Amino acid sequence: MKAISKLMKITAAAAMAVSLAACSSGGSGGADKPEDKPKTELELVATLDQAILGLASGKCDAVALDGTTAQNYVNQSDGAFAMTGINFDLEMYGQHEGNVAAAKKGETDLINAVNECIKTATTTKVDPNFAHTYYTTWVAIAKKQSGTEDEEAEGILADLGVPIFTDIAIDDTYNYLVDTTDLVKPELDLSNPTGKLAEILEKGELVIATSPDYPAAEFITEDGVVYGNEMMLAKYIADCLGVKLVIETMDFNAVLTAVDTGKVDLALSGFGWKADREEAFELSTGYIGDSSVSFHTLIVPADKVAEYSSLEDFVGKHIMAQANSLQQMYVEDQIIALEGE
Repeated sequence: MKAISKLMKITAAAAMAVSLAACSSGGSGGADKPEDKPKTELELVATLDQAILGLASGKCDAVALDGTTAQNYVNQSDGAFAMTGINFDLEMYGQHEGNVAAAKKGETDLINAVNECIKTATTTKVDPNFAHTYYTTWVAIAKKQSGTEDEEAEGILADLGVPIFTDIAIDDTYNYLVDTTDLVKPELDLSNPTGKLAEILEKGELVIATSPDYPAAEFITEDGVVYGNEMMLAKYIADCLGVKLVIETMDFNAVLTAVDTGKVDLALSGFGWKADREEAFELSTGYIGDSSVSFHTLIVPADKVAEYSSLEDFVGKHIMAQANSLQQMYVEDQIIALEGE
């Protein structure tokens, strides 16, 4: 079983057939004076599929996204897209490393329990002979399952001999994601829970929200089955709490709203740390299982990549990014902000 979304099926022919006139950015490659440059257009879309299709059709000049996803798209584009090698500056935000889970503001008991689970999952080794932890192994498995494997993932799987799929029935228990029976679990103090954690324990289920368009973290196979390393982490957290996992899928833009309104208990959807997120939600400690997610970049049509050597070269261009993503903030702070310079 190999998950390939429609954005992975984009061909070089689709992208190369687009004329320069189709690009709404007016990107002629001419050496305009800074004061003559048109305003940068940042178009926010609900899904990454829309952004990639926009790049392929010539609707935009570039797509901003994280390093892992960028490389996946480039690898699957049959030479149509290229990495620019131009990365956003993350140090200016003092960011936490890795992705974070999000709970409603004030739900400290829940997020503290989640943090204990994350700590165990990201520090406990699967095999004492190797450095691979539960979480780095889940990332490797999810990459193989989604068809986005790389040398790092292949090396982990070769070291451990981990089966990619099992014979566990695919149903709403999500036991097929990961078998945690023999895994080390944190010693959680659940004797006097409050707030959302108390509700979770009482109802016997942990409801999480995710936008499954971000392989390998979360994705849906062609036959409608949810997979991903963050979904494995969610199953591990639910099992540590001793409750059933329930996964609600939705657009990325709706995930945090679902947490804020109480529709779900927790969000795991490729979220990185942002100051406004920290102000509005309880964020977990960061978890990371892939060194390449530590950078964020832009991809462009392969025949245009030579036009870009710095972030300043994107000023005046039409850029697409997922709404409410880190990349939206990066484009606003590090490209659009250059317009006045």
